[in-house]
Amino acid sequence: MKVAIPRFEEMVAPCYEYSATIAIFTLDGKEVAGQVDFRLESRNVFDRLRLLRDQQVDVLICGGVQNTFEDMLKANGIHVISWVSGSVEGLLEQYLHGELVSRAERPESGGCAAKKPRKTEGADKAKKGSN
Repeated sequence: MKVAIPRFEEMVAPCYEYSATIAIFTLDGKEVAGQVDFRLESRNVFDRLRLLRDQQVDVLICGGVQNTFEDMLKANGIHVISWVSGSVEGLLEQYLHGELVSRAERPESGGCAAKKPRKTEGADKAKKGSN
């Protein structure tokens, strides 16, 4: 079994789509048999999906993920545990002991990379007038 965790230094990256590195762990029962780190050069979701499929990843543990990308992962047989935070090592240990679950329901906004609401014209004018 293989488990992938996008990382920012030693912590899980807050958003999979914007992470620069991913660690892929090969598990043998409840033991880590190997680890390979990949630099994620492309932010294209299809490139990231292809990497996970090529590496035969079974589970993705991540901070946040766009709803549409999470749906794509699941449709490709990759189990997603999302909206978690902590150290990569700690999350992997929780997973190995069957204690790791997604922390929250998927956000209505579409996930961690959803667009922020635009400011209204009146708010922009008010801000300029206060300077």
